[in-house]
Parts: sequence; structure tokens; C-alpha cells
Amino acid sequence: MRRFRYRRIVCVVVLMLFAIYLCLCISMRLTARSTSFAKEDCMLYYIVNADGMKGLGHSILLLVDEEGCGTVFSFNGMQKSLGECLLGQSGIGKMSIGTMSAEETEAFLRTGNLNIDADQLTDNYDIALYRPITAEEYHTIEEQTAPYIAAEEQFTALHEKWATAEDAGQKAAYKRDLEQMGQDESLPLYQIYTNNCDDAARMLASSIDSDIRDHTYHARRMTPNGNLKAFGQKAGDWGVMYLGEQSPMEKILMFLVIF
Repeated sequence: MRRFRYRRIVCVVVLMLFAIYLCLCISMRLTARSTSFAKEDCMLYYIVNADGMKGLGHSILLLVDEEGCGTVFSFNGMQKSLGECLLGQSGIGKMSIGTMSAEETEAFLRTGNLNIDADQLTDNYDIALYRPITAEEYHTIEEQTAPYIAAEEQFTALHEKWATAEDAGQKAAYKRDLEQMGQDESLPLYQIYTNNCDDAARMLASSIDSDIRDHTYHARRMTPNGNLKAFGQKAGDWGVMYLGEQSPMEKILMFLVIF
């Protein structure tokens, strides 16, 4: 009898916690809305693929220039495997950059289908926060990619020396240098829990937007879905748009993932 009561209490508590969680999910749902920022010549889009990275989600940043042409920025782990990343290991990342014509950009924003031959850039994306920006702000965001690209180039050059070294001692020294690079905190390292694709996208955007900068430093969530929804709830001036049709799994992830 006592055991039955205990089980019933546990079930009630679990149901209450689940109900609270569902209420939180409902409260964080984003509906499509227009941006209230003043019209400018360029556009900034902070975009999430809900089921990217094995269901963890993947974020990219899209800049659209005065002619309507798009440039996509996507930060990924390069030095470490997914398994090593999940174990919390840091390493040099790759800032993939792809460009699209005005027609391709319009089609992507309408369908969510991105077709650029680069890491994580050929996929279907689901939801975007957006706002107009000036041409000067456009270039300011572009400039923020320099440290990522420099670190990647340094790693690639060192990796090539390691791969082609014939002397065993020299090869071992290059390998140590590669490992040290992956732990050098002066570099914009990829760390799946603290500096991932979503962090990089928000850091680029924060160079011109104080709201997303404040969110990044004070209210950061763990996942791309959680961050986009949490920021979208606070940043009422940003517009919200859904890209194309979402699959049932994408809808579930977009609804349930709030952390």
C-alpha cells in the first residue's frame, strides 16, 4: 500500500513537471511577425535548422546586400570529431562562407532549401529572425570573421606540414603544435557547449546589435533552437519568419527544445 502511494506521488510530480514544461514550450512559441526597425539597404538573418547536427540544431548567419545577393556564414568544428566534441574537447573550427545570387537568396528564404557546396550549407533551414541593417553594418559583421579565418588558415598550414613531414621527431612536434592550437584560448576555438555554430552566429551579429549582444552574455541557452526562441521573445523589433514547410520532426524539435 505504501509502495503504491509512493508510485502515485511520483507519477503526479512527473505529470506536474511535464505540464509546467509544456507551458514553458507554449510560452516560447514564435509567430511570424514583421520587423519594426527602420528600412535600410541591407538585411541580416539569424537562421536555425532545427534538426541539424544530429538533432542538436545548426545556426547560420545570412547577410543580404543592396542588390539582394546573400552571403552565408556557418561555423563548424574542424579539428575534432563529433564524438570528441560531445566529450567537451575544443579545437580549431571552420568558418564556411557561401554566396548566392539575388534569385538564389530569394528562393532560399522562401523554401528554406540552401544549396551551397560547403560544410552544413546544403540543408533545409526552418526559422529566421531578421532585421534591416546599413551597408556599413554589413561590412562590420563581415570583418568579425577575420579571426576565425586566420585561425583556420594557420591550422591548415600546420596540418599540411604534419601530414607531409618525413622525420618522426618533426612529425611528433607538429602534432603537439596542432594539439596546443586546439587549446589556445586566444583563438576563437570551436567548443560544442560554449562556442558552437550558434554562438559564432550571435557573436557576428552582436557587433552591430546590442540586444543580441546582451542575450549572448547574460541569457544564453544551450541549443540553437532555445537561443533563437529566447532571443526572439525579447527582441520584439526583430522580425520572425518561417522558411518553407517544416516536417513533423522539425515541428516537434522547434516546439520542445527550449533550453
